[in-house]
Amino acid sequence: MRIIDYDGGTFAEPCVLLLGYFDGVHIGHRALIAAAKELAARGGLAVGVTTFYDGKNGGQIYTFAERCRIFAELGIDFVYAAHFDGAFRATEGGAFLRHVCAALPVCAFVCGEDYTYGRGAACGAAELRAFAAENGLQAEVLPLVAVGGEKAAATRAKEYLGAGDMPALAALLGGKYFISGTVATEGRHVGRRLGFPTANLHVSPEKVPLRVGVYAVHAAIGGRAYRGIANYGARPTFGDARLVLESYFDGFEGDLYGRELTVFFDFYIRPVRKFESAEELAAQLSRDLERIR
Repeated sequence: MRIIDYDGGTFAEPCVLLLGYFDGVHIGHRALIAAAKELAARGGLAVGVTTFYDGKNGGQIYTFAERCRIFAELGIDFVYAAHFDGAFRATEGGAFLRHVCAALPVCAFVCGEDYTYGRGAACGAAELRAFAAENGLQAEVLPLVAVGGEKAAATRAKEYLGAGDMPALAALLGGKYFISGTVATEGRHVGRRLGFPTANLHVSPEKVPLRVGVYAVHAAIGGRAYRGIANYGARPTFGDARLVLESYFDGFEGDLYGRELTVFFDFYIRPVRKFESAEELAAQLSRDLERIR
């Protein structure tokens, strides 16, 4: 999958282009992707998706790299990425579409009925259809997807993150929420001394924070699936206030330092608390493990 930069990048193949931000790539977005792939398959076209390198409104559910991972898994051919900066926000809707069509040989646009674009979000489905008609292009505007009677939206996903409701979040996203990163090589190695060696990921400040606590998680390591427990937050027992995802994988033996790791969240177990001793913490971790086995 290729990444095409909005500021100067081009793509040669005729394509279907999905318009939106796609933060979280929830089930509504996945429905759009499926429709675009079906449309592209009929005409032998490539499929691209627009998104932003950075956050559009506050933190991101998934970082740009994490979104690209999902796009690749869903069969997207290229990502058309822009910075949501002052220059982009000031671009009028018509100028935005002309810029896109100058860089990409777009045959059809696909978006949701609530999609807006252009300065002040002044343009929407009606303007997109008019532009497409004037330029001999196709515009597919699809109805919104509902979950529990409400539209699938990033705002709901952020609420679930704040509540630590991983099952509801997974239902909305269409898959388990995850955090990816490089396992930190520095650390105090306290977990190893307690008999619970951990892989620590420093969570990107770009991501929407989730509820601080201990979670049941899983990961694929070396082609094998492992279940585990993860502490998201600070480590008050040891006076460490940094925000870290600290994961122990049941049955794994090996060194993960410096390796890329993706941790998937299953469910919330308990809040973080300060223990009187390392031994008391070890006993609690053993009880946590029994819950996931």
